[in-house]
Amino acid sequence: MSINLAIEPAFSLAYQRYAGFLPGETLRLYVRTSGPGTGGLFYAIEKDEVMTDDAIFEVEGLTFVIRPSDFWYFDGGQLLYNPTYGEYGFTFTNPRLED
Repeated sequence: MSINLAIEPAFSLAYQRYAGFLPGETLRLYVRTSGPGTGGLFYAIEKDEVMTDDAIFEVEGLTFVIRPSDFWYFDGGQLLYNPTYGEYGFTFTNPRLED
């Protein structure tokens, strides 16, 4: 199964700047829930390795991977960065999740 996800180059470069990730590193994107009782979902990111069946996106020196169990959340989405907000300028949008 393929996944359609747009990762803006500025998103990757800002993660390198603000989180200290280095070109050549692999970062896993995955779904998390917020606190108890909130019902909210959000993306999370951590260093990892490429695993079988991962979707792989190489953007500005970083490799982003997503496991198949999280495709439903990211498919059709965009990971963006707005420099106006500095280290808080990271956003994820996915019109498929708004219904």
